[in-house]
Amino acid sequence: MNIRMVSRCFGAVTLFSMMGVSVADTEPLPEPLTLEHALSLAEGEQPDLEQARAELAYSEAEERLAQSRTGVNVALAGRLRWIQPSEVAFDQSNEDHRASLFVRKNLYDFGRSAAHEAAAERNSKASRLKFADIVRQRRIAIMEAYFDVLLADLEFARDNEEMAVVYVNLDRLQDRHELGQVSDIDLLEMEAEYQAVRQQRAASQARQRSTRSRLAIALGRPGELPSELTRPDLPQLEAELPEYEPLLKKAMAGNPAIRALRAEAEAAESRVGEARAGRRPYLDGELEASTYAREAGSYDDWRAGVVLTVPLYSGGAVDARIGKAKAELYRIRAALAEVEDSVRQTLLDTFLNLQTLRIDAERVMALQDYRDVYLDRSRAVYELEVKTDLGDAMVRLSEAQLAAAKNRFSRVLAWERLKALAGGLPDDSASADEG
Repeated sequence: MNIRMVSRCFGAVTLFSMMGVSVADTEPLPEPLTLEHALSLAEGEQPDLEQARAELAYSEAEERLAQSRTGVNVALAGRLRWIQPSEVAFDQSNEDHRASLFVRKNLYDFGRSAAHEAAAERNSKASRLKFADIVRQRRIAIMEAYFDVLLADLEFARDNEEMAVVYVNLDRLQDRHELGQVSDIDLLEMEAEYQAVRQQRAASQARQRSTRSRLAIALGRPGELPSELTRPDLPQLEAELPEYEPLLKKAMAGNPAIRALRAEAEAAESRVGEARAGRRPYLDGELEASTYAREAGSYDDWRAGVVLTVPLYSGGAVDARIGKAKAELYRIRAALAEVEDSVRQTLLDTFLNLQTLRIDAERVMALQDYRDVYLDRSRAVYELEVKTDLGDAMVRLSEAQLAAAKNRFSRVLAWERLKALAGGLPDDSASADEG
């Protein structure tokens, strides 16, 4: 019985039985799905992105609100009133209606508005950095989910190949057992091996579906499981690994999480200044123009003036605001120090892991070359109708191909995580500052 034919029989209906019913969508995922298309969905409607968008919209609205504090405020006011005028009043009419236009502008508030605007602007910058970082992390998550599907397919191919080999051996052993050439215990041992390999193949098949489900969720298409994925080009594998010290310097300056917290710390410092300005006076300019339904000596057609307000006593509110703002500043500074330490260590671990993977790549390449040549030799011996381990050689080659794929995908993910941690690579002109 031909091993390849048996393997194809075992695997022919696997994907069809594995796949669930995909959800209806106006733009379904293409078949086959490419990594480029998958990454293009990184900014789709996902809970974490929607939260980041809401936070960004909120901070931008706060920024506009802060800018409006020093703007011109215009209001209309109307009054409908009926009166019984005094007997000595010149105008004896009963209608005392009035329409007024009020214009008010803060002229100077001794740093209140400037500090408030600076805080709002820096919080908005922090929100933009967080949003960009979430998108970057989502791209990495999609890439990892995409690679997991490819690895699951390779694992299933290996296990399917191995099951076919064991099945053929079991079939031959059963024939020999019927002729009395093999004992019962040897046959049972082979059947036990077959069941173990069969169970491993079932686990690989389940992993095919599980990884596709995770990829669909990562793409924002839960239930729409892609059946076929293309092998992507991986230009990251040809890139040169930079020196660690410049990379660390770049990370401390360009990591988006660090930059976001630094912007939040600057905003907190501005809020401390704003709170302290609560003790200072503020000056407003006012303009009022009115029209009246009746004439009265105390009515003015228009009036203009400036109003100086000097706070004298706030019942401790100013001190409380200062204390609150300082506490928030200390909290953010502590969080910043924690994130800086985490980025430093994670960057080193990722850098060393990438170095190890680059060395391991030479091992898996040598193993794959060896298994490829060994399979050619086994196939040649098989064609000469000499006893051979052709089936086992095919399984070992599949294992080598799986190991090589794991190494390639791990290196690419390490590269992307390294770039995300550093906010780009040293001398990388393509990495632009967000916000």
